[in-house]
Amino acid sequence: MTAVNFRDSVRTLLRDRLLDAAASITSADGWGSVTMSKIADEVGVSRQTVYNELGSKPEIAQELVMRELGRFLEVVREHIEAETDVVEAIRGACEGALHMAESNPLLKAVLDSVNGGDNDLLPLLTTESQGLIDVASTAVLSTITQRFGDLGLGDGQLAAAVDAIVRLVLSHVMRPARSPPDAASEIAWIAGNVLRSAKRP
Repeated sequence: MTAVNFRDSVRTLLRDRLLDAAASITSADGWGSVTMSKIADEVGVSRQTVYNELGSKPEIAQELVMRELGRFLEVVREHIEAETDVVEAIRGACEGALHMAESNPLLKAVLDSVNGGDNDLLPLLTTESQGLIDVASTAVLSTITQRFGDLGLGDGQLAAAVDAIVRLVLSHVMRPARSPPDAASEIAWIAGNVLRSAKRP
């Protein structure tokens, strides 16, 4: 390993530890309790190091949400790649993501913040969620097309269907009204009908 690669690896490790600390504080005490000093104390570095690595508090919020999204997308990818039928792949991917959401401490802290007025993170999943939706839709679309091709669709139809699926899943994450299996089955049923309709001449 070269000196440059070693430094990059160390910096990545430090960045992950800082984000882990921010997530831990958020899960335990809410986003309002997160400060540069607390993150620094948790990791054993200076406040300036936190600023240098992560930037401002809003930037940390964005990093936390996008890092967590990456973990959800890995679960989605695994479910899609395990199936031979696209509708069943969608069902499994949705159920996996919704099960993960149920037990995710950071997401729980964000949702619980609604009642406490500590909702700085919440807009990233609601009113300011377009960036998250775009990243998720692009990743899911790529995984589906790699596994199943374009499914005979064109003119952006598959991309539109995937975007709708991502928005439905996010809606269930934010306001769960059914169990993950039931919600996933409903989304898959909708997706199946949309895909069949889009392929009609």
